[in-house]
Amino acid sequence: MGRVKAISLDIDGTITYPDRRLHEEAMRAIRLAESLGVPVMLVTGNSVPFAEAMAIMIGTSGPVVAEDGGALSIKDGRLRKRVYLTTMDEEWILWSEVKKRYPGAILSFSMPERKAGLVILRTVPVEAVRELIKELGLNLIAVDSGFAIHVKKPWINKGTGIEKACEVLGIKPREVAHVGDGENDLDAFRVVGYRVAVGQAPESLKGEADYVTEKTYGAGGAEGILHVLREFGYME
Repeated sequence: MGRVKAISLDIDGTITYPDRRLHEEAMRAIRLAESLGVPVMLVTGNSVPFAEAMAIMIGTSGPVVAEDGGALSIKDGRLRKRVYLTTMDEEWILWSEVKKRYPGAILSFSMPERKAGLVILRTVPVEAVRELIKELGLNLIAVDSGFAIHVKKPWINKGTGIEKACEVLGIKPREVAHVGDGENDLDAFRVVGYRVAVGQAPESLKGEADYVTEKTYGAGGAEGILHVLREFGYME
C-alpha cells in the first residue's frame, strides 16, 4: 500500500482506560499525529453528540464516524453537519421484545439521542439477542463490542462509515490506518489499508491485524498511533 494519509480510531478501550476515562497517552499521540499533518477520525459505536464532543475536546480534525458507521459528523466551516445513513424501525421492535423477556436489560443512551442503531448494555447475553432477531425474522445483526451489544442493519458498519468519511477527506479508504479493540472493528479492518489491534482485543481481530500492540487500552492505542506514524515515515 502507499502512504497512510489518515488514522481512524475506535474510542472505548482504544483511547481510554477500562473505565472509559480518556487516556492521557492516547490524547498526546492523537495531537502529535494532527501536528504532523495526519488527520484523525474518531470511529465509534457511540452516539453522534458524544463523539462530536470527544472530537472537539481531543482536537481531531477528521470527520466523526458514529453509531457503528450509521452516522457521520462533518465539519462545515465552524459548524458541523450530521448525516445519517439509515433509520430505526426494526430495532425498536427488537427492543420491545428484549424488554419483555429481560426486564433488567438497559440501553446505554437516551432514546432521542441515537438514530442509527441500538446499544444494549451487557445485561443480556449477545447470543440471546441474536436468537431473538432470528425468531422475530428481523433484518438486523448484533455485535459485541466488548463494552456493549450493538444492534444495527447488516449494511451499517464502521467500514461503510469510513468509506463515506474518506469521500469527505478526498482520500481512499486504503490510505487509512485503523486502530481498534473490538469485534465491531473487523468491518473497519476490511476497508482500510493498515490495521492495528490493541493488546486486549479478541483473537478474531488480532488475526486480521498488521500490528498488535503490546500495551492494552489507551496505552495500547497510543502505541498503535505512534507505530503508524513511524511505519509510514511521519516520525523516526
